[in-house]
Amino acid sequence: MNIPSLTPTEFPVSYLISEVISYLKNQDKVQEELRNEWVRKIEKNGVGNLDENMKALSEKVFAQGNVETRLEHMGYRVGYSLAERLSKDLPRLPGELESVKFICKEFWTNVFGKQVDNLRTNHQGTYVIQDNKFPFLTSFSEGQQYLNEAILYLALPAGILRGALSNLGIETSVVGSSDALPIARFNVTVQQVEEEKNEVQPLL
Repeated sequence: MNIPSLTPTEFPVSYLISEVISYLKNQDKVQEELRNEWVRKIEKNGVGNLDENMKALSEKVFAQGNVETRLEHMGYRVGYSLAERLSKDLPRLPGELESVKFICKEFWTNVFGKQVDNLRTNHQGTYVIQDNKFPFLTSFSEGQQYLNEAILYLALPAGILRGALSNLGIETSVVGSSDALPIARFNVTVQQVEEEKNEVQPLL
């Protein structure tokens, strides 16, 4: 398929993501302080004695999710828009499997600079997408030393993947994981499809 390239693949996107995560972590600390303040005031005054200031504080406390949730939501919006742009001049994709293959080839190449390294499915609405050198993780040392820290870097691309599939008419849940850096694995489960525990089969 002949589709326009969006961005130079050499762009140091991992540094941008690092700054975004750092910012959201700082915001999370602010939220934690607000939650603690809210709890202290509730313990002191009781739930039934909320004044307008306390109600405003309550709205701030519960207005946002955690860092991972916000990154995933950001990614969803980005992925939805990118898929719309990349697929607008293409014939309608004939089905779920072809849509997933489009994501793994053309979409992945334009967004992350290369095709995925492996795609597997159980043919029951579950897909496993693997990128052996995922650009968001290449700034970490290879291996397992920084897995816990690096896993947060998969929230945004998981959202991108979910948003792109949603634009193509496929609603999913997407979970990013890694056993060893810089490998990234995305488990995609299509909604409203009964999942069966069948052995996944290689497709790419």
